[in-house]
Amino acid sequence: MISNWVCPSFGMRVYSDLRKYYLGPLQAETREVQSPQMPSADLVALAILPAVIWVSLAYVASSTSEVASRLRAAWHAKTKRELFEGAQSWALYSLIIFSVVLVIVLVWARLQASNALEVTLNPSGLERQTFHGIILGLALVGMVLILRHHFPEAKKFGFLVMAGIASPPWIRAFALVLVAFTEELWRAVCLKTLIAEGFSGPQAVVATSVAYGLAYLAWGPPVAFSDGIIGAVYGGLFLWSGSFFVPFGAHITLRGQHLLYAIAAAPDAEPGDIHRKPHTKCPACGTMLSMRQVNLNINEAFLCPSCHSRVTISDLRRNFLRWGSVFVGIVLMVAFWDVIPGAVRGSYALLWLSLALTFCAGIGLFSILQVIFPPRLECGGPDFVGLDLSDGSAPRPDGKNSSEHGEHDSK
Repeated sequence: MISNWVCPSFGMRVYSDLRKYYLGPLQAETREVQSPQMPSADLVALAILPAVIWVSLAYVASSTSEVASRLRAAWHAKTKRELFEGAQSWALYSLIIFSVVLVIVLVWARLQASNALEVTLNPSGLERQTFHGIILGLALVGMVLILRHHFPEAKKFGFLVMAGIASPPWIRAFALVLVAFTEELWRAVCLKTLIAEGFSGPQAVVATSVAYGLAYLAWGPPVAFSDGIIGAVYGGLFLWSGSFFVPFGAHITLRGQHLLYAIAAAPDAEPGDIHRKPHTKCPACGTMLSMRQVNLNINEAFLCPSCHSRVTISDLRRNFLRWGSVFVGIVLMVAFWDVIPGAVRGSYALLWLSLALTFCAGIGLFSILQVIFPPRLECGGPDFVGLDLSDGSAPRPDGKNSSEHGEHDSK
């Protein structure tokens, strides 16, 4: 954004270099046609995802059955304790909803005698394209985290969170793959169909993004708007790469990070209410802490909400972030040079773009790792932990120190 302001031609150079070094097979199909008309069949394709989701939500809101009552209770939940009662029902319900969407998309494509499915699901280069998608997904996670203050927060748990937050790991993984695969297949089929009817690539992306945002309008207009933006990014990745598996890998990465954060960050009423390990625990009193209660900044200490002891992330984690992140950054940079080969062929615009994406991907990767491998906490401030000068007066779980909670804070 800053580079575009300083040099207006920077963005055009990036775009032209990407077209030169990474042409997708859809290039010939994105030629602009004057005033294309959208056939009714294309409107039906665009309406598949939002229509199924809205019909399912209408059933939840109006039905008097016991299942619908549990779903409504979980729909308005604010914590995982409130969500737990209906989470198992939402797991099955969400799997049914997206299975229906998947079947309708497949049937629609067959009835239209379209080759969109064969072209979209072409397994050629599947492993490499999926790897590219995961790397770009990490960058997308990092960009979302950087811009999180500009994105609205959902007031309700999303479909994937409601399906997986209180479910066994295999259900979480299956729901994640099914949701990402179904949404990206629907998006790819719509894009291919619209482009075949004469729409340009940007026009097709806008149409599918609007439909995608409308599908989640029940979470509020701001959330629908942000989902529409993310949908446009997925559509752009599909047109840019010409592969279904690039946006699919990016989608799984971003959705997976959202699910991990929801599992680790949402508060529990009591330990053990949700089938998961707590994020971490206070070294002074042994209280289990959620991610929202832990300051993940390695250079800052925080007070335990239970015993008010001053704690910080262990020195081992700090050393890894200082030195290990260098090697991780190098690996990510090499990966982006494979995603954007023009960055090492003399294009300064793509080189700077790859460096920016590497920075964002590093943030995204760290955000995922800190949930999978929760940090260990130690008493004292960050400058004292490494010198083994932690506060000896802090209370311990074994009761060896009997000082009052938070007594050291007044010294």
